[in-house]
Amino acid sequence: MSKQSISRRQFIHSSGVVMVGTSAILAGCGGGSTPEPTPPPAPPTPTPSPTPSPTPPPVDNGEISITPQNKSLVFIMLDGGNDSFNMLVPTAVSAYNDYKNSRGSLAIDRTKLLPLLNFKDDNGKDFGLHPSLPKVRNLFNDNKLAFISNIAPLVEPITKAEFKAGSKPVPVGLMSHSDQFKHWQTSRPLERTNSGWFGTFADVLQQNKANNAISMNISLAGSNIMQNGKEASEYAVTDKGSVGLSVKRTDKPQLVALNNVLMGGFDRMLAANYDSAFDTTYINGIRHAQSQHETFSAAIDKITLSTNFKSSDGKESPLAAQLKMVAKSIAAAPTLGLSQQTFFVRYIGWDHHSELLSNHQRMLGVLDDALSAFQLALVELGVADKTLTFTGSDFGRSLTSNGNGTDHGWGGNTLVMGNDVNGGKIYGTYPELTLGNANPLDVGGGVMIPTTATDELYAELAVWFGVEKSDLPKLFPNLGNFYDNDQAELPLGTIKIN
Repeated sequence: MSKQSISRRQFIHSSGVVMVGTSAILAGCGGGSTPEPTPPPAPPTPTPSPTPSPTPPPVDNGEISITPQNKSLVFIMLDGGNDSFNMLVPTAVSAYNDYKNSRGSLAIDRTKLLPLLNFKDDNGKDFGLHPSLPKVRNLFNDNKLAFISNIAPLVEPITKAEFKAGSKPVPVGLMSHSDQFKHWQTSRPLERTNSGWFGTFADVLQQNKANNAISMNISLAGSNIMQNGKEASEYAVTDKGSVGLSVKRTDKPQLVALNNVLMGGFDRMLAANYDSAFDTTYINGIRHAQSQHETFSAAIDKITLSTNFKSSDGKESPLAAQLKMVAKSIAAAPTLGLSQQTFFVRYIGWDHHSELLSNHQRMLGVLDDALSAFQLALVELGVADKTLTFTGSDFGRSLTSNGNGTDHGWGGNTLVMGNDVNGGKIYGTYPELTLGNANPLDVGGGVMIPTTATDELYAELAVWFGVEKSDLPKLFPNLGNFYDNDQAELPLGTIKIN
């Protein structure tokens, strides 16, 4: 390669020439990792699940051992604090009356709740879902989805008296968006750490990852803590795919020629050497991003998907579009040289201090459509048996109304979905929904002490993913406060472990 000197002003100016051509589209170079040149588009064909091979021995990074296998975990963060006691509601008369008395004008009409079939909890209670969740109800009734009740980050079990006395530790920054958002990603609520358990997976399974290989941790929401390890980080994509320089495809000869000129100029800039350390660092970052963009795009382009992700209004929500890209990425894993993958998806806007009823109805409807379409897409692509999807949210919300909405809480309800879920059940203990002294979990204003720790659900997901059971306390250091790891059974029984 010839060596040439170029000023930053010249570089930016010449880059701009390449990027503003009428037929060139610059999505932006980024994504947190590296690509390769885009091959000519191949005729799209569905990618079947790879033929199972003998189980390889666990990979051990000196701390945690993980057995490699073809599996994917998809985490959907309902960012802001989902009012989940209006998502999952008791319908037995006495329990519903407690709910209605506590929620006041925010209570959902009992006759509009969608009944969950063939399930009663240990206290004989029946349950229904918010009327915006008919497809989630069907997944539950088909045993493909389960709920975990009154769950949140916890340090150790705690009573109302201990909470009020301050005699036991609680999560750092309790009821703070930023802290609880972080704790759901790390399950280390005594720390403000920037490393998550998905990141630990990549530290173990991709400890010798080639510089230009795609990370097993793919984010639809940019940088995040959950997928950040000691060494590993996420590969960030959008609902349109990876991010990089591309040209608009066209059959017009004059535009094809222009595209070739534009891309040729960009390729020459990437191939050149630069005297300035700044320019060299900058261009190396672009080379890395462009290479990975082209690798990822080539793999995704081979996946065809006919599942309809549009809602009844004929539109595809941003959440649905993100989950469509997740489905394609899982199907493309063999082409990308990946087996195990994690995905981070973020649906923002659940902080309903006002206009709760209308906003919650709309957003639960978006979630309902997107989850259903995603599960159907996984079936179509032949990867439903290797994928588990679960949701989290900063915190539950107060049972009491602030007038037109609810305030920050603690315990709440979440869900897990997939073929390997022991579905059609509610795990954990659904609390009484009375207020004040009548409820041993209400610490004031209808803020509920959680009775299930995120550690308990995450432990089961981790074992399903291939983590050695004996290593769970290393991954979740507070797990022993809720569960004896020497037990044969896992904490909740939510997941089928093969």
